[in-house]
Amino acid sequence: MIAENARQCLTDIGCGPERIKYLAELMEAGRLTEAKQQLRCLRCDLMEELHVCQRRVDQLDWLIRETERANTEKTARRI
Repeated sequence: MIAENARQCLTDIGCGPERIKYLAELMEAGRLTEAKQQLRCLRCDLMEELHVCQRRVDQLDWLIRETERANTEKTARRI
């Protein structure tokens, strides 16, 4: 049962079919320690992706603030 739930969860988070099959096979074989280790590696990969995206958002936020600041300065000079 856990393998079927795991398959659905891994599919939902975008894992490829090979990784899903491998993890499900580990679980079905009762190799739960190895499965947990692989899941933790997957989590680390996803967290790294999250951090990369966060850095991109931070850069966009900075650019938005700079654009707003420049626009405010431009408007103030016209007055």
